[in-house]
Amino acid sequence: MTITQIQQLGRNKACVTLDDEIQWILPPSVVRERQLCPGQELSEDIYTELYETYVLKAAKLKALDLLRRRDHTEKELREKLTRQGFDPETVRKAVAYVDSYHYLDDERYVRSYLLSASSGKSRQVICQTLAAKGIDPQTIQDCMEELELDDTENIRKICEKKFGDLNSMSREQRQKVFQYFLRRGYKYGDIASIIKEFDSI
Repeated sequence: MTITQIQQLGRNKACVTLDDEIQWILPPSVVRERQLCPGQELSEDIYTELYETYVLKAAKLKALDLLRRRDHTEKELREKLTRQGFDPETVRKAVAYVDSYHYLDDERYVRSYLLSASSGKSRQVICQTLAAKGIDPQTIQDCMEELELDDTENIRKICEKKFGDLNSMSREQRQKVFQYFLRRGYKYGDIASIIKEFDSI
C-alpha cells in the first residue's frame, strides 16, 4: 500500500489516502509520530497495525457511542458511520462487532419505536417510517401483532383525549376531525366506524 495523499481536516483529523482509493481518518499526532508522507510504502505489518489500532478501533468506538445515545437500526448505523468518513469495509466490521454483543437489535428498536409512536400514528405510517429505516417488513408486522396495535383503538383514545364530545360538534368540526386522522394515515373506514360509535352514545 502506498500513501498517495494526506489532507488535514480541521485540528483533530487527517485524511490519509492509500493507492488513490482507501481513505483513513487518523489523528494528526499519529501522522507526525509515524512520519507518514505521500509516496511512502506501507508494509503489510504496518498497514495492519495502523488499521486495527486507529481506523477500525475508532469505527467501533463511534458505533458504540451512537448506540449508547439511542438505539439505531443497522441501516441507520451504517449511514452514520459512512458519513463519519469510514470506508465500507470498516463500516461492515464495526457493525458486525457491535452486533456480536447484541448491541444492535432491530426487533428491540421496533418495539421501542412502537411503544413511543403508536399512540398517535397509524399502522400504515409506522410501517412506512420503519421500512425507510431499513427494518424488515416481517419484523415490523410480528412486533405489531405482539404488541396488539389496533388503529381503531388508537382513534378512539385520541378522540376521547383530544376532541372530547364529538356529539356537540358541528358537521364542519367533525370533518376537521376526519381530516386529522386521514393525514396521519388512518383508513377511512376505521375513522368512520369510531365516529359512528360516538354518534350512538
